[in-house]
Amino acid sequence: MKNKIQAVYPQSVFCSSTASKLYIADFSERTNKERKVEFHEIIPKAPDNTSDMDCLAFENFSQLSVVCNIFDDHQFKDTKGKDLPHCECLLFPESKRKDIGMAFVEIKDCKPKNISEYKAIVKNQIISAVQIFRDKGIIEKQRVYGVISFPRKNKVSFNQTIFDDATEYKRLHQKYKVRFFPTNCVSIVDEKKLIAKL
Repeated sequence: MKNKIQAVYPQSVFCSSTASKLYIADFSERTNKERKVEFHEIIPKAPDNTSDMDCLAFENFSQLSVVCNIFDDHQFKDTKGKDLPHCECLLFPESKRKDIGMAFVEIKDCKPKNISEYKAIVKNQIISAVQIFRDKGIIEKQRVYGVISFPRKNKVSFNQTIFDDATEYKRLHQKYKVRFFPTNCVSIVDEKKLIAKL
C-alpha cells in the first residue's frame, strides 16, 4: 500500500508502529497551525504542557505493524490546481494482503457544542479523500473505514450528532462503500477488521 501511495504522491510521509496503543492528535487549532496532525505511541501533552492532549486512540493489542500517512494540506488538487477537500490521515496495516482494512481519519478538535456544525463537513472530507484514492487506483479491494473523531467529547457517544438516523449510515455505506465510525477509540482486530469503541 505504501508503494502505491508513494507512486502517486512521492512526497508522502509515513510513520509506523507496533505499539499496543496508538494516538492521533490534531494540534492545529490549539497552536494556530504551528503544529498539525501528529501520530504518537503515548498520549502527547497538550500545548499548554499542563494536561494530556485529547486524542483519537487506536487499540492495537495484537501489535500489528500499522502505518500512518498524514496528508499535506495541499496534497490533493483538481485539474485546475485547486485544493480538494480531504481528511487528515490514513491508517493501514503493513501487509502484502490486498484486502486490508484502511481507516481514513478526520479529527475535529472543537468544543462538543460545535459538533453539529461539522457533521456534513467531516463526512464529505472522508468521502472526498476515499474517492481520490479510488480514482488514482490506490484503493481496489480494501475495506474502507471513515473514522470521525471529536476528541474533546470523551465519555459520550456522538453518533446521533453525526448521523441523522441509522438509514443515513446505511445509505452512505451503500453509496460510497465506507463504514463510518464516529468515535474516539477504535480497536484493530486484525489486518482487515476494525471495531468502534464507545
